[in-house]
Amino acid sequence: MYSISSFKKQSYKVHEAAKILNVSTKTIRNYDAQGILHAERTVGNHRAIPREEIIRFLNEKGLLIDDTSSKKRDVIYARVSSHDQKNHGDLDRQALFLVESVPDLQNPLILKEVGSGLNDRRKKLQQVLAMVSRGEVRNVYITYRDRLTRFGFHYLETMFNACGTSIVIVRDTAGEKNVQEELVEDMMSLIACFSGKLYGMRSRKAKKKEEGAANEKDKQS
Repeated sequence: MYSISSFKKQSYKVHEAAKILNVSTKTIRNYDAQGILHAERTVGNHRAIPREEIIRFLNEKGLLIDDTSSKKRDVIYARVSSHDQKNHGDLDRQALFLVESVPDLQNPLILKEVGSGLNDRRKKLQQVLAMVSRGEVRNVYITYRDRLTRFGFHYLETMFNACGTSIVIVRDTAGEKNVQEELVEDMMSLIACFSGKLYGMRSRKAKKKEEGAANEKDKQS
């Protein structure tokens, strides 16, 4: 018997799949040709057997044990950009909306935090990432992509999928105005950040120039 949790890779080479199924590499190629086990082609035109295909094949043969559902849990992730929004109840409403909108939550963990969508060091976000990387999360539920991150959502989605976790967006149309307001706040924060860095660079450059002029004056004297 095989367990789903034992398949860590997203795809397997022909010889790896053959070893797992205890057959020859020729048999794996024949399975592919016959449509029994579908293979994908890599950039180098080599066969690669997707993890889902091996799991499907074993399940049809009655050789698979699903040991993931009992271990994994769902994560409700809610975020607002400011404490003013939190004080107005927006954060609690966002989390409650997700809880009430998802009918089949599995051992849910509710994570709520205040922070900009541009900040990738948010404490609760880091907690989600750690849990996902350990294979502890089935689904992450959010109301908008921006709840997780303002930029680079697809990088997170790819990483989550590689760990067997899905990001599920449950759209809250009633909260669209707040999302637009947060976008403005985040953009203002981004402008302020770059302005600060630019000012710092100019200050250091001016200070360096003054020090150079002072050193030159000392040499002349």
